[in-house]
Amino acid sequence: MDVKQVTSAHGDCNRGEGALSLSVFVTDPEVVAELARHADGPAREQYALSALRLGVLALRQASGSIDADRIRSEGERLVGDVRALLSEQATALTSNLSGVIAQYFDPQTGDLPQRLDRLVRRDGDLEAVLRRYLDGEASSLARTLAEHVGESSPLFKHLSPTQSDGFLATLQQAIEETLRASRDHVLLQFSLDEKDSALSRLVAEMTDSNGKLRADLAADIDTVRREFSLDQPDGALSRLVKRVDDTTAQVRSSLTLDSETSPLAVLRRELLTVIKSLNDANTAFHTEVRSTLEALQARRAEAAQSTRHGLEFEDAVGNMLTQQTRNSGDFVQCVSQSVGRIPRCKVGDFVLTLGPESAAPGAGIVIEAKEDRSYDLRKMVDELTQARENRGAQVGIAVLSKATAPDGIEPLSRFGADIIVVWDRDDTTSDILFTAALSLARALVVRERSQQERVQAEFGAIEDAVRRIAKAGESLGEIVTMAGTVRSHGDKIRTRAERLQEDIDQQLAVLRQNVEGLKQFSSDEAAAA
Repeated sequence: MDVKQVTSAHGDCNRGEGALSLSVFVTDPEVVAELARHADGPAREQYALSALRLGVLALRQASGSIDADRIRSEGERLVGDVRALLSEQATALTSNLSGVIAQYFDPQTGDLPQRLDRLVRRDGDLEAVLRRYLDGEASSLARTLAEHVGESSPLFKHLSPTQSDGFLATLQQAIEETLRASRDHVLLQFSLDEKDSALSRLVAEMTDSNGKLRADLAADIDTVRREFSLDQPDGALSRLVKRVDDTTAQVRSSLTLDSETSPLAVLRRELLTVIKSLNDANTAFHTEVRSTLEALQARRAEAAQSTRHGLEFEDAVGNMLTQQTRNSGDFVQCVSQSVGRIPRCKVGDFVLTLGPESAAPGAGIVIEAKEDRSYDLRKMVDELTQARENRGAQVGIAVLSKATAPDGIEPLSRFGADIIVVWDRDDTTSDILFTAALSLARALVVRERSQQERVQAEFGAIEDAVRRIAKAGESLGEIVTMAGTVRSHGDKIRTRAERLQEDIDQQLAVLRQNVEGLKQFSSDEAAAA
């Protein structure tokens, strides 16, 4: 069957909105035979339209596989969108979680490392508490022990046998006086030499009362005498004196330190045991503290040998630059992780841009921080040249760590537009070399801006001041070493250090004066222009 679409209306079929006119030329024998059964005219056309509609509906039902493919593609697109959304949310969650973890555990800025550092660092909270309670004779523990059980304590004085007013001496004296008084009183009462004694009164009464019984009385008196005679071992008086002597000996043995079993010796031994246990506990605590501090120092030494120490030194240089430029109006930017003018080149850690108030506003100084033993002087100068080109700076400064600097290198030296300074971040005396290097770099930038003879003459004075500062810095380092090893030369070291400090201050004043002169000269030149 051939079907053609025509633009003109044909036949008498009803036309509604969206109607289509077709002129059909049928060649299929079966279709022709079926259509021939109907009379020509509206009846045949109506039948053909019905057959055409059934065919269209059958074809639409047959195209169901195409709809399934479209549903499948739409489903895959929806799954892809959901997967992308979940990936985006997982990335955001990971980033937020990393930020929170870094806030608390970052080695540099985390709250926990900072609190631990404040706790265990030198002169930290832990050391201050330990020093207050345990360090030296002025500690709380030493003062408490000395106050209660020391040689000058009241307890020690009272228990000391050499103290005339001590507990032992007082007790012994009291007992001896009591025994002496008791003995004298007993002897006095049984003495016939004393008329008022009990024995004399008894003899007199017995003699006066019964003279007849003198013989018996004499025998009884003899018996009494024997009982109260010290010559008779079995006498009552001898037994009493022996008992008193035994009691005195027992008291003396209880209050002597010569016998290990005496109560006083036991008390002394227990006190010594308590003192020894306190000393042992104190010694163990000191040992534990020392081992902890040694472990901390070992971890610091291990960190110094790892690759992390280079980044720490770079951070220290950045902090020092921030302090040096805080009130100068200059700007410091850390660019160690960004590419400069040279493609794929990140040489140059910091860029110092002079402020509008300087003699060369907008000029740049590039700073390289190195704590690497593989760098020698030539390699450092070449890298500074590359850093100036990469960062568009006029002057370069290489800050070398004193721990890894090459042997024999000057503390402060200049090679054209490049300056090399050796700096120890743990020694504040080397900060003056850092300051001198920055001042020299600013002066070099100003000299590049102005090439007048006056500028050249003043730069001669500046370079001389820098050389003298470097020499003074070396001497100051020697002085610090001498002060740490030879205390007997304290006066000599102090005098020499004061002189060097005055010389350094004078040279810095000269340096500042020349820099200010350069600034004024540049300002005058700019105003004249």
